[in-house]
Amino acid sequence: MKTNKLTISFIALSISLAVSAQTTFDAAKLYEEELNGTARYVGMGGAMSALGSDASVISHNPAGIGTYRNSDINMSLSFFGSSVNTDPLATKASPLNINGRTFYSKNNKSDINMAFDNFSAIFSGSESGDNYVNFGISYRKLQNMDRDLDYIDSFLDADGYEVWREYKDHQRNKIHSFDFNLSCNLSDLVYLGWTVGLLSTNTWSEGYFYDYYGKGMHPDYPDGLDYTVADKMNTAEGSGWNMAFGLIVRPISPLRLGVAFKTPTLYKQTLKYADYLYAFEGKQFADEQGNVNKFSNSIDYRFSSPWSVNLSAGVTFGQTAIGAEFEKHFTQRSSLSIDNTKMENQGAIDFNDYSTFKIGIEQNISNLSLRAGYNYIEPMFKNNAAPYLGDSEFNAGKPGDMGRTDFQVDRLGKTQYFTGGIGYCSAPDGDGTQFYIDLAYMHGIRNSTVNVNEYVEDVDVKYNYKTDKILLTVGWSF
Repeated sequence: MKTNKLTISFIALSISLAVSAQTTFDAAKLYEEELNGTARYVGMGGAMSALGSDASVISHNPAGIGTYRNSDINMSLSFFGSSVNTDPLATKASPLNINGRTFYSKNNKSDINMAFDNFSAIFSGSESGDNYVNFGISYRKLQNMDRDLDYIDSFLDADGYEVWREYKDHQRNKIHSFDFNLSCNLSDLVYLGWTVGLLSTNTWSEGYFYDYYGKGMHPDYPDGLDYTVADKMNTAEGSGWNMAFGLIVRPISPLRLGVAFKTPTLYKQTLKYADYLYAFEGKQFADEQGNVNKFSNSIDYRFSSPWSVNLSAGVTFGQTAIGAEFEKHFTQRSSLSIDNTKMENQGAIDFNDYSTFKIGIEQNISNLSLRAGYNYIEPMFKNNAAPYLGDSEFNAGKPGDMGRTDFQVDRLGKTQYFTGGIGYCSAPDGDGTQFYIDLAYMHGIRNSTVNVNEYVEDVDVKYNYKTDKILLTVGWSF
C-alpha cells in the first residue's frame, strides 16, 4: 500500500497518547470575554468604567455602580449571527497555496439567533447628604460563541499521488456571570466598589479529520480509499468565582479617573471527550454493527484565568461624554491542575500577557443619545503555542492505545469591535421615575491562526470569525 507518510506519522503520534488531561487551549476558551452587556455599554464600545452609571461595568470597575443616584432596573435582548472564512479568502473556485498545500475553506454562516443577554438591578440609598451606599445585582452573558470551521486541502504524497484532507470543527462556548456589588459615593468626589462574581460555563466542540484518495487518484485504489478517518467530541461544564475592587476619583467636576483590580477566576470543570477511529492507514475499523475503535474519558480539573488591572478615564462637557480605558490581563500567571497537582506543560508556557483598549463617545440631544465606540484586544497566545497531549503526569494510557486526538491548533489572535447606538430617555434631566430604551449595533472580528497539523507540518492558515449583533435594552430609573 502506498502511504502518505506525513499524515500517518501525525495520526500515529496522536493515537499513541491516551491522555486524561485538559490543555491550555481548552482553558483559553473561557479566558476572553465578548463585548456584551446593556445596549448603552455596547454602543460606547464598553469604555464606561470611569463614567459609571451602567450596570455592565460591575466587574470591570465596581466603583462605577457607586455613581448611581437613583435605583435602576433593565434587561436586554440580542439578535446575532456569525460567519467564518480564511484571510485572505480561499474558496474552492479560488484556492490558495501554503508550503505545497493547495487549500480552501467553506464560508460558514450561522442562523440568526436570539439571546437574553443581560439583566441588572441597582438599588441606591442615601445615608447623609451626598454620601450614598448602593447595592447591585447583574446577570450578563460573557460569551456566546457558535463557530463552524472547515479546512480542505490537497497535496502529493511521498509517491507523487494526490491526497485530499478535510478538517472540520464546530465550537459552542457559553459563559454566564452573576455579579453582586456593594459600592458607595462619597460627596461625588470618591467612589468605591466591590463585586463578587459567580460564573457558570459550558463548552462543546465536535470535529473530524478525513484523509482520502479520490476516485481515480491512485492506481491501487481506482474507486478511491478512505485512508484515515477520525472524529472527536469534547464537552466541558463547570463553575468559577472571582472578585473585583474599584476606585473612581473626581478631581474636577468634568473629569473622572478610575482604577480597578480583578482577581483570577478560579474555575472547576469537568471535561468529557470521545474519539472515534473509523479507518487508519486504509484499514477499516467499523464492523457490521457499526462499532468502531473508541476512546472516551472524563476528568475533573481546576484552572485560573488571568488577573487584570483596569485604568480608565471619563470626561463630560455640555451634553457630551467620552470614555477611554486600558485593561491589562496577566495571562502568564495562569495555571492548570488536577487533584491540586500543577500541570507543568500547560498554562503560562503558551500565553502572552495581553491588553484591551476601549474608547467610546455619547452625545445627548434632548431626549435622544447617539453613541459610538471601538474595542481592541491583543492576542493572548504565543506564536508557537500548541496543545500538549503527552503530559506524563496525566498520561494514563499505554503505547498503542487510542487517545485524545486534537487535529488542529487554533491560536486566538487579535479581536476588534466596532459599535454604534441610539437611546431614548423619557426625562433625561429629571430625578423622578424615568423610562429608557437603547439600541446598539456591534460588528466584531476575531482573528485566529489554525495549524491543521502542528506535530509534523508548518501549515498556518488565518481565519476571521465575524459576529454581527443588534442589542435592545429597556429600563426604568426610579
